[in-house]
Amino acid sequence: MITLISNSYSQEEVASDSSDFSVDIDLGVSSRNVWRGLDYGESPSIWGDFYGSFKNFSVGAMGTTTLNGSKAQYGTWLELYVSYEFKNLTFVIDDYFFFNAADSANNYFDYSQENTQHLFEARVEHENDFLKAMVGYVVYSNAADNTNGVYLEATYKASKKLSFNVGYLTASQWLSFYDAGGITTLGINGHRELNVLKQKLALTASLIFNPNYENASPWVGNNPVYFVLKTEF
Repeated sequence: MITLISNSYSQEEVASDSSDFSVDIDLGVSSRNVWRGLDYGESPSIWGDFYGSFKNFSVGAMGTTTLNGSKAQYGTWLELYVSYEFKNLTFVIDDYFFFNAADSANNYFDYSQENTQHLFEARVEHENDFLKAMVGYVVYSNAADNTNGVYLEATYKASKKLSFNVGYLTASQWLSFYDAGGITTLGINGHRELNVLKQKLALTASLIFNPNYENASPWVGNNPVYFVLKTEF
């Protein structure tokens, strides 16, 4: 997730005698949850990532919610995922579920293609010291979903204090809430790490432009520009 997630400080709890297995928790707070160029919930948000890793495999659950308690504009969602790392490549399957404002409209356990609100995305990521790139495609969703856009994202890490990122959709996509393709994100990010009470805090300030905002769904915030502050610990 572009705005809320990057290199996080993890608290590791070893759950077995094997050094190959670990359980980790990552946390973050952001002034806005801007993901793929759109504002989810139009409120300060908090997220948590709870996952287990064994050798090159990871399985986890990530929850995101607004700090004002509202589920409007899909500011609360749950993401289950499984990933496998091979050298500089990571292969990921995500199961996204965006909660409606009305609880009665959230049938989480219905995976049938006729009724499901789940969206499964297959992603391939590559990362080195200077570049992080990702390609994602929705492989399972509701039968009414006739979109076929591929999402591409790249981050150039100019230094420890500065990075640039761009996101692009080849066509419309339900998962990303766009009716047409285009550049969804042009971001300039400043990074700083602080030590507070012996705890590392990763701070990021981001100026984000969305040239494709006019093609975004009215169900979420779709401004042309955002300024976002976040911290991860």
